[in-house]
Amino acid sequence: MLTGILVPMPEEIELIISNMNIESVYESGRRNFYKGTLNGHECVVALSRIGKVASSVTAAIMIERFGIDRLIVAGVAGAVNTKLKVGDIVVATEATQHDLDARPLFPQFEAPLLDKAIFPCHDSLVCSAVSCCEEFLQDDFQKYIDREYIDQFSLDSPAVYSGQICCGDQFIGSAQQLNKIQKELPDALCVEMEGGAVGQICYEFNIPYIVVRTISDSANDHAPIDFSKYIENVAKYYTLGVVSKILSKINE
Repeated sequence: MLTGILVPMPEEIELIISNMNIESVYESGRRNFYKGTLNGHECVVALSRIGKVASSVTAAIMIERFGIDRLIVAGVAGAVNTKLKVGDIVVATEATQHDLDARPLFPQFEAPLLDKAIFPCHDSLVCSAVSCCEEFLQDDFQKYIDREYIDQFSLDSPAVYSGQICCGDQFIGSAQQLNKIQKELPDALCVEMEGGAVGQICYEFNIPYIVVRTISDSANDHAPIDFSKYIENVAKYYTLGVVSKILSKINE
């Protein structure tokens, strides 16, 4: 079974590929696809880049070129539900696109000509991912994250949640943007810029997928002041640790 892994941030893919045994590199559409093994498990890893179009193109190339059996999307997200805090992990059960609105031709959020607005994640992948994320936080969290950054970002007792995520081609950084999403998509736990679009691609190609996101901010005016430091010292280690565990679990 060949697993595809997409991450949007350069820091995240650099850490993953530095831990891979890379067998080949395929270039297409100004993208590099790294095929090999991570902890002994076969995978293809690519930088999805940021946003719906970029990530959709990357996913489609990966599916067509490598014939992957399933796809993992990992990275950071902003909290939509107020119970989430920085350092928590969200495993998507389904994904949608909060900025997709072709009314009056199609209902709000519905992908035109697909009769579908919500793209469910694969049940067994969700269960495996939740279990792996919980194990990571319980057993490996402090091995991966330095105490300095646990204190700096107040990463006290992070938790795992599962539910709906939404994506859009916007960085959500104001209360006005956040309130709109909370009102229109009351079930959404967090917001990012790739998952729902990749979910649509996986639906069209009939590929099981999962989205795992680490909360980096509250998606409002009070977002953390040093996002780059969070990515470099916290988020990329979450991504490596969680993805590695999920790969091992789903290949048992």
